[in-house]
Amino acid sequence: MTTAIKAVFFDLDETLVENKIPVGELFARMYFDFQEQLGAENREIFFGSLREQASNLWNTMFETQVAPEQQFVNTFAYCVEATRSASGATAQKIGQNMFDHYESLSSNNVVFHDGATDTLATLRERGIITGLITNGMEQIQLGKIHALDIHNKVDHVTVSAQARAHKPHAPVFELALTRANVAPSSAMQVGDHATNDVAGAIRKGMGGVYYNPANLAIEESFAELPERPTHHIQHLSQVLDII
Repeated sequence: MTTAIKAVFFDLDETLVENKIPVGELFARMYFDFQEQLGAENREIFFGSLREQASNLWNTMFETQVAPEQQFVNTFAYCVEATRSASGATAQKIGQNMFDHYESLSSNNVVFHDGATDTLATLRERGIITGLITNGMEQIQLGKIHALDIHNKVDHVTVSAQARAHKPHAPVFELALTRANVAPSSAMQVGDHATNDVAGAIRKGMGGVYYNPANLAIEESFAELPERPTHHIQHLSQVLDII
């Protein structure tokens, strides 16, 4: 007997919403707005340092009690110092200003994917609990969520930083399930990432719906994974056919 689905969770970036311009270009715009302070000639130094630091930040984010947002500010400050444009408290202040500016740019860089709002509304009309499970820093992700009023379009919002674990790890799914008060077998996660969304949800006992608007080959997308999606959709409205 198939368990009835009581809750549907969605990924945020590249699932419910898409970026108007690529994130890499967004960072480039951020640097341009600070170019007078940092120097156009130091752009490559800054981004070389940022690439190196960002990977480490993501992997070690929850190994300290320092808030992820402050860690990101510190990362920007470190990259500023790498350009030799400023140091100490001045670099830290620029780092804070860069973080604030990036948050603003990021919040204004998202639009809904086709069918997102109608799908969420119809699920609610059918009595299905709706939620968001997204990786990222709380302040950055909530900026995007509030910009599009998503918090009023779903029942629950869970950002990975709140669980101190990124998808595909279990704690973030567990937190979302607890908030929705549903068993894993009665819930599914919809997302574009084979590992973080689909495999992560399946490992927790949930359904994993692969959102694949580009119609990529399933075997290629999941080549490194033992899991296969519970369902495969190319348009968000197809979620309604699954319930």
